[in-house]
Amino acid sequence: MTKLQLWKQRLFYGTTDMAGNLIWQMVGLYLLFYYTTVLDISAAFVGTLFLCVRFIDAFDGMFFGFLIDHTHSKYGKARPYLFWFGVPLGILSFLLFFNPSFGGNKVIEMIWISIVYTLFSLVYSGSNTPITAILPSLTDDPDERANLASSRMVMTNTGSAIIGAITLPMVSFFGGKNQQLGFTIWGAVVGLIIAACFFLAFLNLKERPVAAGKKVDEIKGQLSIKDSFKGAFKNKPWVVLTISFIAVQTFWVVRMATGVFYINYVYKRPDIVGLFLGMTIFAVPGNLLVPLLSKKFKNRNLMDAALILFIIGSILMPLGEKSGNLILLFAGNIIGMIAMGSVFTLAFVMIADTVEYARVHLHIEEPGFLSSVPVVGAKIGMGLGGALSGWILTWGGFSSGSKVQPAKALTSIDINFIWLPIVLSIVIIAILQFYRLNESKMNVPEKKIDNTNLKEA
Repeated sequence: MTKLQLWKQRLFYGTTDMAGNLIWQMVGLYLLFYYTTVLDISAAFVGTLFLCVRFIDAFDGMFFGFLIDHTHSKYGKARPYLFWFGVPLGILSFLLFFNPSFGGNKVIEMIWISIVYTLFSLVYSGSNTPITAILPSLTDDPDERANLASSRMVMTNTGSAIIGAITLPMVSFFGGKNQQLGFTIWGAVVGLIIAACFFLAFLNLKERPVAAGKKVDEIKGQLSIKDSFKGAFKNKPWVVLTISFIAVQTFWVVRMATGVFYINYVYKRPDIVGLFLGMTIFAVPGNLLVPLLSKKFKNRNLMDAALILFIIGSILMPLGEKSGNLILLFAGNIIGMIAMGSVFTLAFVMIADTVEYARVHLHIEEPGFLSSVPVVGAKIGMGLGGALSGWILTWGGFSSGSKVQPAKALTSIDINFIWLPIVLSIVIIAILQFYRLNESKMNVPEKKIDNTNLKEA
């Protein structure tokens, strides 16, 4: 590929995840707030809804991955799904924030949001699974794979930062004092952008045969569902990464969902909510560091270091609250965002490594099924995180109608935003000690590979 072609591929590959994360960020940052504060639905119901939907669609990413592996079209395996599900995702993104009054009937209103949220979650999987599944088909160069993952996360975090910073101002612009109307119009705008991004990515990304030009014997593909699961669970690095990714997504959803509560009620500075949430942009330096550092250090070690950095940043924020120091709040958030930028970029690189590991070591080629781990992790994490945040707020006695919250409610917000993410970060570091894939050996020609060399000594 020419440099122009490489950059074009990076741009449109990044566009896919940026589109998906526009609504992911809106859901993570504002859906709990929208349901509980704007629509005045109980936090307990919303938390339970988030968890129940996860039971319905927790593993649909694997189903879509299975479909991708068994898809044969002139556009490739994963690429068609960017169009088939990307455009409907844009429509459902609008419907999430379109809430008819139903004559004030709360029961029908809750049924409506339950149906729309469930459909959104299913379609989100269908549009998001091919983003990771297509990566091994775009390049077999480990360095370029890291560049693509970095480009993906740079655009994702840029879009997420913009959404975080401007959503409330845009809601105010479109709706004035009517927040519900403002959210509806802004949801329609975001939905159109999402549909356009996925369509342009579909037009511009091209797949290549994964094993092109390589002498690999006895590669098994198009397995049954039973054999797909058996093959996946033989892939120990993939199993460890799957568990870790679920934990990452769980604490990240909790943190995103309660950020607006933390600034509004703990720091008591609603005037800086947009600025604080817009600091997602500081994840970009973390994204850009990964291609540089992964050439010198093992990905697992980089992941451990990034999580430790996140813990340090998280601890600074309550210290700032106790001392009334906004500098510590912003510094802690910036450090945490840089760290999480690296965490998510590394996760996608490591997933692609486990796909390559399965092909070289286990002789199984199922990029769709194995690459579904981000969607599975995101869904389970969204459910657990959404439920935990709602339940913890309920335990604390949080009331959306009260301008001043009781001390227990403030404690519940602190647990959600600060302490639960710290505890789960420590757990993930412990789990990752069982991830022993040595990615530096992955691009050695197959005929020279000693399978034991694919793992750390």
